[in-house]
Amino acid sequence: MARSQIEEIKDKLDILEVARSYISDFKKSGSNYFALCPFHQEKTPSFSVNSDLGIFKCFGCGESGDVITFIEKMEGVDFPKALEIAAKKAGVVLNRNFSKKDEKLYKEKQELLKLNSLVTEYYNYILIKHKNGEKGREYIKKRKITKDLIEKFKIGYAPRSYNSLINFLKSKGYKIKDLIKWGLVVSVNGRIYDKFRSRLIFPLIDHHDDIVGFSGRTILKNTRAPKYLHSPQTITFNKSKFLFGLNQAKKEVRKKDFVIFCEGQLDVISSNKTRFKNTVASLGTSLNQEQLKLAKRYTDDIYFSFDNDMAGETALIRASNISHNLGFNVKAIIIKGSTDADELINKNKSAWERTVKKAEPIVDHMIRRLYKRLDLSDLKNKEEFSKIILPIISSIPSKIEQAHYLHRVSLILNIDEAILTEELEEIKDIPNNRIQIDIQRIKKLLESPVNIKEEYLLSLIFQHIEFIDTSLKLCKKSYFKSPLAKELFSKLEKYYKEKKRFSIKNFTSSLEKHELIFIQNLLLKKLQKYFKSEIDLKEEIESIVIILKKIHLQEKIKSIKNKIEKAENKKNNDEVKKFLDKLMTATDKLSKI
Repeated sequence: MARSQIEEIKDKLDILEVARSYISDFKKSGSNYFALCPFHQEKTPSFSVNSDLGIFKCFGCGESGDVITFIEKMEGVDFPKALEIAAKKAGVVLNRNFSKKDEKLYKEKQELLKLNSLVTEYYNYILIKHKNGEKGREYIKKRKITKDLIEKFKIGYAPRSYNSLINFLKSKGYKIKDLIKWGLVVSVNGRIYDKFRSRLIFPLIDHHDDIVGFSGRTILKNTRAPKYLHSPQTITFNKSKFLFGLNQAKKEVRKKDFVIFCEGQLDVISSNKTRFKNTVASLGTSLNQEQLKLAKRYTDDIYFSFDNDMAGETALIRASNISHNLGFNVKAIIIKGSTDADELINKNKSAWERTVKKAEPIVDHMIRRLYKRLDLSDLKNKEEFSKIILPIISSIPSKIEQAHYLHRVSLILNIDEAILTEELEEIKDIPNNRIQIDIQRIKKLLESPVNIKEEYLLSLIFQHIEFIDTSLKLCKKSYFKSPLAKELFSKLEKYYKEKKRFSIKNFTSSLEKHELIFIQNLLLKKLQKYFKSEIDLKEEIESIVIILKKIHLQEKIKSIKNKIEKAENKKNNDEVKKFLDKLMTATDKLSKI
């Protein structure tokens, strides 16, 4: 590329205006403008921009350069990509010296990006204005997605029709073979139809603001179709290298200096109703290094907010391990009373903001979970505790933090710190320092006894469905503490009350995919005994209900005792008396079971 074209781009761009698109609150001082530096944390502005010279300089961290260098550092890209972004801002068409193969690929990529923008406008128009978008409008109202969020994320709706998009794009001159190749149209056994139907459409916009693909969430209840459908891999889209919402979040990530990872698109969109717009999500895939490296361009601090179930806990542990190995500082956001961020925000967005502020380091989270779960007076449990916690500590980048947690663990286990240090050093000797945390061991230990009993109770009910009248008379929703078990039992009660009979096929047709998987596991679960007599089943259910009541009361008593201890430490006698009364009531109930 001719040097003159680079100069043309720089001449057409005002570095101050470009900088203002990334940084707010510039203040003039002489011929320079000052703001807080985006490349390091500071309280006094030392980042200077001079429009006349077309340069920037931070007197704090030393970063400096011209407008292209600035874009390169802000976007976390190499020089050619920064030049491309700068050219776009300047309205300059780059002269490219490509091979014929590269030129063909480049032109195809540009054509696909142009098509994706057109498709986005089409789906968005249907959602906002067209009569065929009524179902979509009803759904977004139910999910509390505002007009501002629809506009911000360019959300659309794919109608029920099998060929509405095909017909629209054919009228614009696009060929079917290209639409199939690019993943907008499907061809099965000679039949060609739209890939997305009866789905809310989320355009997949990368961190350069290019629309690279689409994700569609079904709005139908009675369907066995997957909840989400994504574009296939194309020349513009690779799911394993993409983070939903990063284009919107990156400025806030830099500003707040941490990124929140959620599980779904709706979590990200709902979080944008709050003060925490620094939120992203992967597209239903296990988080990988490539996605985390994208986030690391903007911050070294990462908060994980995964679903409030065992699968979410497992995903949290796996993701934190990879993140630590990449040098991230990792925290866990613990959601209580809701299954995910979207649900919590729609109940009470202030509760979400408080929950984010209370995020705890992942090691603290695991220590707390295991401390509550294990009897650490038992030697075997001490060994289990250390086998889980030490690899997590080993993956922490900071030596000071490692030392802090080693000391804490030694106090908890009442074991000499030198012995734990020796164990830690052995873990560090693993090649490439890629410590693999034993997910299955953690899962087994954290699986609450109450969850196991609740699943067994539901298995009894579903595998003896001919006695459903008796089962529903003996059980109450309050017996279930697991959100998934409680929701499933509630749906079973409602279904049977309305239908007065039970069909497993009809019942499961209205369930979400994760609920359907749970039901399948319940039906396949091997019971110790299959009860042919209604009386025998009744006795078994009653015995399980008694166990559940006891477990719930025991957990309540343990919680009250902890509150008494805290109140005593604060010398709050009124609080102590209040909790002692509650303790006596709970203990009395337990003794009568």
